[in-house]
Amino acid sequence: MMPPIPGLDAALARFQTALSDPQRTQRRILDGILRANCGTLYGRRHGFARIRSYEDFARALPVSDYDALRTLIGRTAAGESGLLAAEEVVCFEETGGSTGGAKAVPYTAGLYAAFRRAVLPWLADLRRRRPQAFAGKLFFIVSPAARGRTHTAGGIPFGSGSDLDYFGSGAAAVLLPHTLFLPELLSAQTAEEWQFHSARLLLGAADLAFVSVWSPTMLLLFLHTMQTRQDALLPQVADPRRRAVLARALSREIPDTRAIWPQLDTISCWKSHTAAAPAAALQTWFPHVFIEGKGLLATEFVGSIPFWPSENRARSFSDGLRPLLAVDSHFYEFQGEEGIVPSWQTRAGADYRLLVTTQGGLYRYDTGDDVRVHALHGGVPEIGFIGRGTLTSDLCGEKLSEAFVRSAMETVSAGLPEQAFLQGVQADPPHYRLLSALPAVWQNPELAARLDDALGGNPQYAYARRTGQLAALRVCRCADPQAYAAGFFRAGQRFAVRKIPLLLPPAAADAEAV
Repeated sequence: MMPPIPGLDAALARFQTALSDPQRTQRRILDGILRANCGTLYGRRHGFARIRSYEDFARALPVSDYDALRTLIGRTAAGESGLLAAEEVVCFEETGGSTGGAKAVPYTAGLYAAFRRAVLPWLADLRRRRPQAFAGKLFFIVSPAARGRTHTAGGIPFGSGSDLDYFGSGAAAVLLPHTLFLPELLSAQTAEEWQFHSARLLLGAADLAFVSVWSPTMLLLFLHTMQTRQDALLPQVADPRRRAVLARALSREIPDTRAIWPQLDTISCWKSHTAAAPAAALQTWFPHVFIEGKGLLATEFVGSIPFWPSENRARSFSDGLRPLLAVDSHFYEFQGEEGIVPSWQTRAGADYRLLVTTQGGLYRYDTGDDVRVHALHGGVPEIGFIGRGTLTSDLCGEKLSEAFVRSAMETVSAGLPEQAFLQGVQADPPHYRLLSALPAVWQNPELAARLDDALGGNPQYAYARRTGQLAALRVCRCADPQAYAAGFFRAGQRFAVRKIPLLLPPAAADAEAV
């Protein structure tokens, strides 16, 4: 059994205190961010020093998105300081963007601390609910594999170098000896190499107890690699008895995962929205394992965490409790039908767009995430992710926006956005297809490859392609693309009076478009 993890009990106590008075907690977080950054260029522009309340804040600052902050972030990446955040930027992380493609997100020590104020309480709560998840080896995937860039123009690194940095140095020191790792995972140059080494690492861990990944498709991919490449993988398992067990388990149509990992207790991954179907498939492959849905986490912020707020152990998250707002991390606002409100003024049952103000220099930042407040626990919203709007597609974390897709299409052919639609397909593995009635489009395999490459300007799409979570884009004939697209909307919304997006809602693998 793993020894006590430093800081876990203190983080849990702090989060429980924060939950007991969420309005006070949120006002304190906002005041701290404004006071710390009143001397920055952005703080001076918007009068942070004069803001005394949330109401002042809402009047003084506009809602912003990444494009509104892109210039200042770019100057920060080039080496300037004091523009958005007073703290030094210790690293950048990349995530998907809109028309500009990739977004570089600045990380400060304060932003890492905000992540820890959510991650550590989640870990503490999971440990008290699922103690056996910490009785063996742990496997985490947080950051992208095989990064393309290593530093910004100003010499600031991309990534901190260790996913365990999100837990803090004390917790990381305890977790590290129990966390699976291979140096080959960092040096792998292709998706096949990375998948192979990940599969080898997992097959060698008979005492695997806990897995944390983003998309459930990642684990399905590893299992596929284990089955299809077992002739190369099994000889690398030193113990002959272990090799025999693995050979029998992998010979079945659905691998016997209980035999492969008899101690595996918990898998943490996305379970909502477009991840629901692969998560359900994952449960059939791991019938003996508790699969816990992740909260709302993004590169820019942490939004919610799975957390049971009472001492009652009888109920688990499989009974329907959704993640709670991470009230002690950032400052949150909710944009809905009644306008923009702070978290303490949200209504159960209402849908909102989430806005965040973070310690990394994002202020009233439109996350693009639509959430539903399912319930309120002592004033703390229980939120569920419901999507990123009709103009965004997200099969396994790639977050393609319509604006970015249009830009990518135009790099391939100026008139392509008027000649075709792009649609995600829920298959195994998922992929995108370009639908068009024009033979010049659907009979052109070179066009598909070029568009696939152009979509790789989004780092999450490129990552999903590199790791095999997404298959290559395909071009398909569609006799009447406009009618097909219009069919995704309510009958009352006539095609003639409604602009149909070129990025269509996902379809099932067997859905015909001809």
